[in-house]
Order: sequence, then C-alpha cells, then structure tokens
Amino acid sequence: MSGTATAEADATRPLRRRLYLLAFVDEFGPIYAVYTLWFNDNGISTPQISTAFLIWAIAAVAFEIPSGALADTVDRRRLLAGAFVVRAIGITIWLVWPTFAGLLVGAVLWAVHDAAASGAWEAMIHDQLRAVGRAADYPVVIARIGQFSHVGVAAGTLLGAGLLQVDVSLTTLGWLTVAAHAGSITLVLALPDASPVRLSTPPGLPPSSAPNRTIGAGPVAEQILDDVGTAETWSYAAWWSALRGGVAEARRSPVVGRVLILVALLEGLFILDEYVPLLARARGGDDAAAPIIVFVVWLGLLLGGELAARLPAISGRALGALLIVATGVTTVAFVVESVWALMLIAVGYAALEAGMITGDARLQERTPDATRATVTSVGGFGSAVVSMLAFVVIGAMADGDDPTPG
Repeated sequence: MSGTATAEADATRPLRRRLYLLAFVDEFGPIYAVYTLWFNDNGISTPQISTAFLIWAIAAVAFEIPSGALADTVDRRRLLAGAFVVRAIGITIWLVWPTFAGLLVGAVLWAVHDAAASGAWEAMIHDQLRAVGRAADYPVVIARIGQFSHVGVAAGTLLGAGLLQVDVSLTTLGWLTVAAHAGSITLVLALPDASPVRLSTPPGLPPSSAPNRTIGAGPVAEQILDDVGTAETWSYAAWWSALRGGVAEARRSPVVGRVLILVALLEGLFILDEYVPLLARARGGDDAAAPIIVFVVWLGLLLGGELAARLPAISGRALGALLIVATGVTTVAFVVESVWALMLIAVGYAALEAGMITGDARLQERTPDATRATVTSVGGFGSAVVSMLAFVVIGAMADGDDPTPG
C-alpha cells in the first residue's frame, strides 16, 4: 500500500470505527436468539409463529420499495433512527401483550423497521465513504460491518445464555434488548450528514448547475436529483420521482437486474436461524442449549464475512460451488436427529453471507447515488418474497411445535 493510500485509510479509521460500533450495537439483543421460545412459552404454537413470520414478510414486501424511495429523499440517518424506534416499540408490544394478536402487531412493526432500514442502511454507509473519498472501500467495509453485526448478535446470544443459566427470565432478556436500542439511535444520529443531495448541491447553486452531482448518475438519477434538490423538505413529488426512477434503474440495466436476483435469493434464505431454538427443543435440547447453537450458526456468518472481505473479487463460479456444498451440509443438519447437528447450519450461513455481501458490493458499484436506496430495496423486496414462500412451506409442513416436516 502506498503512503498516500495508507494516510487515506488512517484518515477514515475513526469513521469506520463508528460504523462498526453502530453495527455491533444495532444487532446486540439478548432476546433475539430465543424469542421464538418466549412465544412458545406463552401458548403460541409453531404454526402460529410461522403465520406471524408470514405476515411479517408480507408487510416487509408492501413497505420495502416505497421506504427505499423515502430513503432517497430524506436524511438516511434519521430514517434509520426512526426505524430503530419502531423496532423497539414492536418488541415492547410483544412483552406487554404476549398473545398471538400481540405477536402479529409486533411483527408488523418490525417489518416496518426492516423495510425502512433495507436500502437506507447500505446507501448510508456508501454515502459516508463517498463523502471522504473512499467509496471504493465499500466491499471490504460492508463485509466488516456485517461481521460486527454478527458479533453483536453473538454477544447478545452469549449474554442471554449466561443469564438463562442463572434463571433470569426470557421477559427480562426482552427488556434488556429494548434498552439497547438507545445506543443504536444515538450512534446513527451522531454520524455526519453525508446525503448525496446535500453534498451535490452547494448553497447558492440551483440543482441543475451543481458540480459532481452524483457518481455514475444517468438521466434518471439526474432528474431525481432535480426533483429532490428543489424541495427544501420532503414532498410527495420528490418521493414519487425517486420511486419511479429507482425502479426504472433496476429494470433498464440487465447487469443490475441479475445482481438483484442473486442478492434476493441469497438474503431470502436467511430464515433458518429463526427456527433453530424450536428445532433444538423438538430434538430434546434444553432452552440453555439453543443460544449456544445459534451462537455457532452466527460464527458461520463471521466466517462468510471474512471470506467476502478477503476475496472481494471472488468469481461467480466459485461462489456457486461453495453454495452447492453448503446446501448439502445444511441438509444433513436437518436430516440427522442430534440436536448438536444443527450447528452444521453454520456452514450454509457462511456461504450465504459471502455470496450476499459480494452481490451487494457489486450492486452498489453499479448503482448511482440518487437511486441507491430504492434499487437496493428492490433486492430487499425480492428477498422478502423468498422468505415469505419459505415461511409458507415451513408452516404447512410443521408437525406441532416441531418445524421439520411431520
């Protein structure tokens, strides 16, 4: 690495540390690994839980692309902070209203969070790097951010496992998770304003005369910047322009379309961990074993993130071969009756994570700033559809509280 490159990397180190800390705190929640057990303990069956997950996925599908367009017209940091607040409210409703109806309401609110954060999260990170001239670092940084997110999940899982060992209730784990949201809200709002519209339109210049408006912007993106830049506050016209432009951007580029399909398929398969606690219980494991198994599964995600960070230029064929092997190993995890065989899901998750991060990085590279969140949300829409179909299959085939086919 040259001296100039080293100096630039050192200059961005504080920003990267803040992003990594935000990623860790956002995913830190002692209840996340075992909340399906909490539902089960309150008389909610596995088919009902699958129904709630299905409603969750449907709501995410409905809100996904419109919220992405919103993220292309407002301050993405504030949108993410609002999403964190909504998720905290959803978990609170679960805790104070532990019924099937309460589960559905909380699931819809969490779906709103997911939709608002999807697209906005990746676009905000790209904004922050572009603002300091390091947009090319996105593939490695997003892989590291993913790793810190998974470390946050693992840390919350280990804390939850330890507290369960000393007879702390699942409800208490839920309240600790709600409290942790204060940290993520504070951290995201503390980031500098790096939105593309604000950066590309200096004071005193009309939007159409602003230099360096956006990286790789085509006619669609330029029109969106004009529409958004002429509005001092959010407007329906700006949102509608971003929505139409982002969808058009996704449709008109064959390369972007193929990458979107890949990302949607891979991300949509990240649902197996939702059922790991129920699978462990159905196979005779106690509640304290579930967080340990989930922890190992999330270690697989760390491994996948490391692979993506070290090999950002990995070929599609290599990824495909990796995914085929991982699918076979994951199948073994479901066929073998041992509760500890569920740890093999970690292999599948490692491959999925590497593929998803690589696909997302290539998507961000090909998407202009003005439509970045909307185009990314199109991929999120596809992943929500894949997840929804998977939840339908699992719910239909579940045998009582055992998610495996009856």
